[in-house]
Amino acid sequence: MSGADEAITGAEAIVLVALLVLGITILAYTIRTGVPPMPTSPGTRAVMLRLLPPQIDGVIYDLGSGWGGLSLAIAKRYPRNPVVGIELSPIPWLFARARLAIWRQPNLTYRRADLLNERLYDAGAILCYLMPRVMQKLAPKLDDELRPGTVVVAYSFAVNHWRPDTVAVEAESGPAPVYRYIVGDPGR
Repeated sequence: MSGADEAITGAEAIVLVALLVLGITILAYTIRTGVPPMPTSPGTRAVMLRLLPPQIDGVIYDLGSGWGGLSLAIAKRYPRNPVVGIELSPIPWLFARARLAIWRQPNLTYRRADLLNERLYDAGAILCYLMPRVMQKLAPKLDDELRPGTVVVAYSFAVNHWRPDTVAVEAESGPAPVYRYIVGDPGR
């Protein structure tokens, strides 16, 4: 009997169906949110973290936290701050929750929610890696809710109508820029 003639076993069929369901779920949420669940590379994480101040007053939000790598790095660097990863897509959110169960970080929580509906008034810093359409929708919310002094760090796509105080383009993070904004900065 050749390899082409072999039947798929029950266990293989279950795995294939599970992978298909996972893929369709990720695709559906990518279409719904307009943002694919792209993990932040270690180099990009390092650049984003370097743009944050040594101390932050308030909650640190990772908007569109995806698979949770950036949120976990933030929580380790700022153990005295609450860190909240917000992700709507269920598969990356579940992965991040599983990761947190293994690498416990008491100041980190993951919230499955639409970032545009979350209140950010208590933010001391916000980090995001989102697509232009979502950044455009997010900008008015940031204008309305963030306190002066709040730091916003965005990878690849700028916050509409804001002028960054720093734009980092480093080999470590790839060709895309990392933007830093400080709310209330006259240059913004």
